[in-house]
Amino acid sequence: MNKQTVSMVCAAVALVAGCATTGKPVNGPAASAVPVLKHDPLRPEYAREGQLMYELLVGELAGKRGEIDVATEHYLRASKLSNDPRIAARTARIAAFSKDFDVALKAAKRWVRLEPDSIEANQVVGLLLVQGNQPEAAAKHLAKVVELAGKDKYELSFARLSLLMARHVVTDAELKTMRLLAERFPKVSHAQRSYAEVLYRAKQYDQALKVLDKALALDPRDESSRILRNRTLLALGRVDEALDGMRKMVAESPDDPELVHSLARMLVQANRYQEAHQQYLRALELQPGDFDLLYSLALLEVELKRYDEAVANLKKLAKSPTHAADAFYYLGRVAEERQQWDMAMSWYLQIPSGERYFEAQTRVANLLAKLGRRDEALEHIARLRKSVSDETLLAHLDLAEGDVYRSAGDYEGAYKFFTEALKRHPNNIDLLYARAMTGEKLGHIDWLERDLKTILKLEPDNGTALNALGYTLADHGKDLQQAYQYIKRALEIRPDDAAVLDSMGWVNFRLGNYKEAEKYLTKALSMLEDAEIASHLAEVQWELGKRAKAVETVRKALKVYPHDDRLLKLQKRISN
Repeated sequence: MNKQTVSMVCAAVALVAGCATTGKPVNGPAASAVPVLKHDPLRPEYAREGQLMYELLVGELAGKRGEIDVATEHYLRASKLSNDPRIAARTARIAAFSKDFDVALKAAKRWVRLEPDSIEANQVVGLLLVQGNQPEAAAKHLAKVVELAGKDKYELSFARLSLLMARHVVTDAELKTMRLLAERFPKVSHAQRSYAEVLYRAKQYDQALKVLDKALALDPRDESSRILRNRTLLALGRVDEALDGMRKMVAESPDDPELVHSLARMLVQANRYQEAHQQYLRALELQPGDFDLLYSLALLEVELKRYDEAVANLKKLAKSPTHAADAFYYLGRVAEERQQWDMAMSWYLQIPSGERYFEAQTRVANLLAKLGRRDEALEHIARLRKSVSDETLLAHLDLAEGDVYRSAGDYEGAYKFFTEALKRHPNNIDLLYARAMTGEKLGHIDWLERDLKTILKLEPDNGTALNALGYTLADHGKDLQQAYQYIKRALEIRPDDAAVLDSMGWVNFRLGNYKEAEKYLTKALSMLEDAEIASHLAEVQWELGKRAKAVETVRKALKVYPHDDRLLKLQKRISN
């Protein structure tokens, strides 16, 4: 059974307050969950009632001990002995938690027979039928859920169903079920929108757009359908149309923070970072205490290299109860960008635990190496090793230790270490990539080729490896046609990646295609203000005879990167 199925069914039964998700023993039922049996030895039902009580008690005790399979077995027996829908419901919950979906479906169907007008019972049966690839039967029960809830709750009912399904990867059964529900309620805009949401998650954007047009024909003012339509247009590459649609919605309701936030997110997706920044500022004006908004704004400012503003906002976040660790982490990253190694370490060391802790500690080791304290850096990693046993984390520590050697300028030591690490973690993509880049530093392009080609055998669509291999070959003027093919494939995989666009520009420059090179490099620099991209563009502009433009490109880049060697050398060369 896949994780999506477990997640969907547990979410469904959780709505009936029963599906545990922590892996702990199942708690005993509430007092109302188990019927009170009046034992009368003169009644012929006495033996049946006694057996029922026995099955319930054994099932509950087993659940408390964490013996879920045993609990399921006894509750199933109890449900067959009783006409009380609460016992069938409890059986379905426990069976779903134990991932015994066949038993869960049997119990849930009995629950529906005993309580045919129960919204919860029909919903659980419907979702279990979806995961059992029975969309027609599922749609009947889920349609009943909508009908029982009533017309005034159509929006809530359909929104809940679309969220419960397609939580991760969208299945054919989920798509068909939602299509059948949309057909069952052809005049209900919420039904059409919910179907479109599932199509969108399945990346069936053309079909989603058609269904959204139906939804908007039924209710032209439905805000959620309009937003989803704009998101779908963006996914289809119709960027200007999508953004114009969102701008129009914001103009109609300029003080709606959710609309402004939606526009800001879409602008980020479209790489319109400057306008996105303005919209995030506006959203924060409307919701000044929203730490999630402040976090998004700060990250965007880091991306835009507006470091003073980013630091001010990250320091505010550092005082929040929810984003302190993230704030310390990105304050460290900004300090690293500014080459303030001691300050970066001080920020990282303020992260006491959590998701950011391990990454922060490995960056501390790297910074120690940059400060010339390699032995301390290696000791720091050795201490970290003692606290972990997970293979993934151990491989990550090997990567960090190799980086210590590289940061100290010891590329031979780094190469030897990565080679030993790969014996412990054969075919580890990150270690192979690190060794490839170290090989290039040592002047062995053949070593780089070997490791990157190994990665591509393991992962043919690894855009990072394709781009690195193509760019390195182009930069060294080696096998330019093959380099072009590698970068072309990388661009197909990551069409909006500034680094890949830069590589495509640079390989075209090496091939003598200066106009093509200028096109790609101009786009790359508009997406990412970067010293290397700027130097590449200036080189191309110079070769095209656009001397003034080349000088201006370098001048602007030096305002952001005043100490960049490549830019300084280029400025000296083209200014003479």
